[in-house]
Amino acid sequence: MTTVTPQTVPTAPGGVPVLGHLPALLRDPLGFLGSLARVGDAVEISLGPRRMTVVTSPALVHTLLTALSHDCPRGTVQGALREAFGDGLLMSEGALHRERRRAVQPAFTAERVAALAGVVGEAARERIERWSPGRAVDVAGEMTALALDVVARALFGVRLAEGPAAAFRRALPDLVRGQIARSLCPHPLFARLPLPLNRRFDAAVRVLDAVVDRTVGGPDGPDGRDGAPAGPLRDAVDPATGRRLDRAALRSEAVSLFGAGTETVSSTLTWLFHELMGAPEVYARLLGELEEAYGDGLTGAASGEPGAGWPGEAPPYLRAVLREVLRLHAPNAFLTRTAAAGVRLGPYAVAAGTELLYSLTALHRDPARYPDPLRFDPDRWADGEGAGDRRLFLPFGAGRHKCVGEGFAWMELAVIAATVLLRWRLTPLPGARAREVVWTTVQARDVVMTVAPRAVRVPGPPGASAGGAP
Repeated sequence: MTTVTPQTVPTAPGGVPVLGHLPALLRDPLGFLGSLARVGDAVEISLGPRRMTVVTSPALVHTLLTALSHDCPRGTVQGALREAFGDGLLMSEGALHRERRRAVQPAFTAERVAALAGVVGEAARERIERWSPGRAVDVAGEMTALALDVVARALFGVRLAEGPAAAFRRALPDLVRGQIARSLCPHPLFARLPLPLNRRFDAAVRVLDAVVDRTVGGPDGPDGRDGAPAGPLRDAVDPATGRRLDRAALRSEAVSLFGAGTETVSSTLTWLFHELMGAPEVYARLLGELEEAYGDGLTGAASGEPGAGWPGEAPPYLRAVLREVLRLHAPNAFLTRTAAAGVRLGPYAVAAGTELLYSLTALHRDPARYPDPLRFDPDRWADGEGAGDRRLFLPFGAGRHKCVGEGFAWMELAVIAATVLLRWRLTPLPGARAREVVWTTVQARDVVMTVAPRAVRVPGPPGASAGGAP
């Protein structure tokens, strides 16, 4: 039998003395990480004294998240954030993670998701009915408010008062900046330095804690049972042990859901509307499909309103549009794992203790896998699977840490998108230009649009464009 000698991970060029590749990473995070695919399927970089291996191949990232998930847990970065965010699914590992996932998973079955679609649609309609014709809408701000409302109402059965909700929205940027700072500098001493960044992050965590406490409740919670929320997580039970999640466990899961479920969804929706405004043919085609599926969108007379009687999946072209948004604007700019033992990652030997970094956004923009990668083209997904190899498309991760709420997220995005597009005609504000801001997620900034009531489409000859399209 022939033994293949493992390869050494190559080093990225362009490092500078002392700082290494840190200036390049901070100057253009996605551009720098994307450029490493030309060096190798795994590439070593240095961030000052800290060395990391960036995995640039989708197949190797998939291996890292599946076959090597036990030997390469989340590691140092999650450890640095666990004190702030608790030991929910986003932070836990090992036996605790398995127990939590078993208990939480039933809250996101297809049946539960279908039952929650009406709640999502109601929240979306209430939010956008506050808009008025001719108003300039800060899309990111509105989608953040809506996503927060959906988490509270759909998953925890409560309505947040405007005061705590507004405080959370104001605190979210500081929460995100603190996360990326502690990801780049995960040493416990960094978090204790009296830096303005750390003070703002700690204050933002306190705001998040206050929102979660209002949601989960006190000793006599909303449903009178040990502070359990009156939502689908209320009855979460570990099927292997028969134990319910106690208040502390519910609280840690709520922290994860409010943090991740607000920012990633709001960013994806903001990018969706931005891309549609730059693609009038896509916009018109999508409106035609939505009108056929849901009626005129104003009274819902033909087929009901989006979210009511959820069929289990979105109409096909909307699915393709959402897939393309998540490909082009994958929410997670970068994630990490740490090798707990020496492993083989494809042809490479990875030593124990190596920090491994990967960027879903960079993977999804690799021209070798997605031709003309920066072009918004939903027809890439015309066959339902895009490039075919599922390892090429990982917006929700893979393996044992794959997002537990993936089905809910697809439904939420589809219902909100359909509700907004069937109610309002969106027009970009003249001179407004969207900015891509990279923190732990890839956020859309300066997406400002004016809204006008959308005219009902008048049937016309074959090939006629949909009414209300730009």
